[in-house]
Amino acid sequence: MQFSTRLPKLRTRRLAETALGFLVVSLLPLAAAPPRIGYVYPAGGQQGTTVEIELGGQYLGAPEGAIVSGEGVTVEILEHNKLPAAQVIGDYRDKLRTVRNELKALAKGGPHPESELLPEIEEILAGAELDPKKVRQIDQYTRQRNDPKRQLNSQIGETVRVRITIAPRAEIGLRHLRLNTAQGLSNPVRFVVGRLPELREPPAWKFHLPTYLGIETTSENEEDSSGTPETGGPVSLPVTLNGQILPGELDEFVFSAKEGDQVVVALEARKLVPYLADAVPGWFQSVVSLADTRGRQLAFADDYRFDPDPVLFYKIPRDGEFRLRIHDSIFRGREDFVYRVTIGELPFLTGLSPLGARAGTEVDLKFQGGNLSERERPGFPLPERGGILDIAARGTSGMSNSIAFHVGDLPEDREREDNNRLGAANRLEHPMIVNGSIGYPGDQDFFRFKGTGNQPMTFEIFARRLGSPIDTNLTVYDDDGKQIGWNDDFENPSAGLTTHHADARITVTLPSDGECFVRVADTQNRGGYAYAYRLKVTQGPPDVPLRATPSSLNARAGGNAQLTVHALRLDGYEGPIQLELVDAPPGVSLKSHTIPAGEESAKISLQVPGKPTSKPLELSLRGRIPWDGGPDVLTEVTPAEDMTQAFILKHLVPVDRLLLEVKPAPPATEEP
Repeated sequence: MQFSTRLPKLRTRRLAETALGFLVVSLLPLAAAPPRIGYVYPAGGQQGTTVEIELGGQYLGAPEGAIVSGEGVTVEILEHNKLPAAQVIGDYRDKLRTVRNELKALAKGGPHPESELLPEIEEILAGAELDPKKVRQIDQYTRQRNDPKRQLNSQIGETVRVRITIAPRAEIGLRHLRLNTAQGLSNPVRFVVGRLPELREPPAWKFHLPTYLGIETTSENEEDSSGTPETGGPVSLPVTLNGQILPGELDEFVFSAKEGDQVVVALEARKLVPYLADAVPGWFQSVVSLADTRGRQLAFADDYRFDPDPVLFYKIPRDGEFRLRIHDSIFRGREDFVYRVTIGELPFLTGLSPLGARAGTEVDLKFQGGNLSERERPGFPLPERGGILDIAARGTSGMSNSIAFHVGDLPEDREREDNNRLGAANRLEHPMIVNGSIGYPGDQDFFRFKGTGNQPMTFEIFARRLGSPIDTNLTVYDDDGKQIGWNDDFENPSAGLTTHHADARITVTLPSDGECFVRVADTQNRGGYAYAYRLKVTQGPPDVPLRATPSSLNARAGGNAQLTVHALRLDGYEGPIQLELVDAPPGVSLKSHTIPAGEESAKISLQVPGKPTSKPLELSLRGRIPWDGGPDVLTEVTPAEDMTQAFILKHLVPVDRLLLEVKPAPPATEEP
């Protein structure tokens, strides 16, 4: 959509109206829709390498650059591709007919060396005003349209090809990548920096201009720059393989292994593209299996515990070649069905003890898993602020996968057995975090607390989101043993990518004497050494996580940027929330800054600088919540993306940072 300013045709007001036109245009947001990325493929690369990737999305025209979180990754724009309109396709086909005889003449006496024919082919096409790039796009469109298994999707119909260079010492792990176009910043997508060699599957379709035109050529030195195992030979382990699943497709890779190797196959798919609004389920549900050379299946996995991304463990029975197969559970597919699978005798962390500890202290960690050389890490220092850490263990071939570790900001204690009945409840003080476990099927833990009577108290479990298999439920009783509250699964909108909201949480008003009991149990009546949990007990300030969407803001110089701040009122607090900028960049200020009482969100307006910026500005917001029991509660506003899943389930998914891109104001238009 284009914007134009129409001014009254009064000569005496020409100068005033021109000035007004400049003012009006400068205050307007960007006219066209912001760029939107649906996938990145391949979704990662190895330290110290350069890789070409494809970004698929919509409104990606005029790309200017890209921004990757963290250090050590640079991006170069190579090409933007958009399927031509139907009229353009028709015109190109008509023009190709006019040069058919010239092209046929080139084919006589063939095949000819490709290096000799390509310049002549391009010269003939240029004479007919034909762009080889558009010819390739038309061929791609025709193939997709004629494939009955494929559904064209305009949301991922455009692509931008970029070259990513990763420094040898770039930090390993998940990054966020945004494309910067003439219309502003895109949403962030996930890109992984890995430590292992990387390969990608052979492309399903590769355009070859002479072949498309019916001309046979010979190629003196045809190489595939993508690093694909084009020959079909075995890949060397360990390795990370990248692929895309198209409709009905099954990808297969062959590798060699020796007897006794403890092979781990860890696939990432949902983790890379978390939510698909128009696919059921709302993500790529990947399946992996191992087979021998005769095709006999040896092992299979379609998940890992409660995570939809599968992990497969297999001890190689004999020397030989094996086949790794990957597909969607119901054989769906599309360009955004992207995966990364790491395979080899790799260290893999399956458990971590304890699940958390208090900020500013040291903790003795114990690791469980396979192919680990490190089983303990004593005296591990924790940061001064609470949050979630990702902790990995050392193995003989490098570092393992990471597991979430909860850093709390309250005093801590642990359960004391035998506390499996009301009369043996552990007496504890609040606020506190209690570390416990359901040691065997049917076990249950009781705790007793005293607080201020007739006031709310909150009990919250941290377990499933920390990798524990326990499915907790909480029951609260008064001093007479009467049940006053119960919760099984608390659907926490601030939990990000959690598929199964199995951590219980409940807020109850205490009886007048303030005495209560709380019971922790496993809903599925299971137990064991791994069924650990952390119970957080508080009576005090309300817990209201705040999220800001979108995480990429775009505006014209001197204008406004709009964002929405969401208040996740977990404890029933219904009062107003004041919003404020923290260390605001010059020229940036809040024009509206309150989430009204009882509202779950508010649209916030930001005044942006009067001049365009050379790079995006990083913003930080916080909320101020009045509390009768003490000073105002200050809560950081977490940048997030408002994602829609199949069945219209919306999720506020936290991302790396909140960025503001300020583009030049367009020139005012003046009517004669």
